[in-house]
Amino acid sequence: MAGSTTVEFAPGQILNDGGADIFRRGLHSGEVLRCAHLWMAAAHQTDDGEIEIALACGLDPRSDRWVAEIYYFSIDRTIAALREYEYTGNMPEGE
Repeated sequence: MAGSTTVEFAPGQILNDGGADIFRRGLHSGEVLRCAHLWMAAAHQTDDGEIEIALACGLDPRSDRWVAEIYYFSIDRTIAALREYEYTGNMPEGE
């Protein structure tokens, strides 16, 4: 994403309301959001005006590739999935 800035999250930051608010603002501002090797998220607007969020989880350090790529159409559902992922380690499934 040329021109996008990356907002770094600390592990566990998305678990609190302040972290969730930063996540929401970042997606609306077109920023790439990343939490170390755990996840990365970016959003874009679809042709019909909806927001689509691309979420990548579990960076494999050997291949430098993300284990899973998942898509959401709701910021709140994305936050819920990230909270579960960080809390349990279960990969999100997407919408």
